[in-house]
Amino acid sequence: MTELEFTWLCTGMMLVNQFFSAFSQILLKKSAMADHKSSLGEYLNIRVMTAYGIFVAVLFLNSFAYKGIPYKYGSVFGVTSYVFLMILSKVLLKEKIEKNVLLGNFIIIAGIIVYSIK
Repeated sequence: MTELEFTWLCTGMMLVNQFFSAFSQILLKKSAMADHKSSLGEYLNIRVMTAYGIFVAVLFLNSFAYKGIPYKYGSVFGVTSYVFLMILSKVLLKEKIEKNVLLGNFIIIAGIIVYSIK
């Protein structure tokens, strides 16, 4: 594998990781919206445990992905989770996308483009 291919692999990995990070936040919200039989059940249920498992996996996979991309781009990839979260909230939770959220995500995307150009 060439260095360029490894960089692209790590870039893709970072984006996929941010998608899964956003998905785990959706799982936590769905768990918070559900009724639980006990206080302990609020924290020890399949959604919460899966979400935190995803968070741990993303942490380790991001650590690996940093081997192929410069550290300065980590924050760029990190903010893509907000865009994924907006999309997943609309699709999975049937939430309405408000103008402020859409504007904020547009600013995030514009910032990513401007930062990447230089």
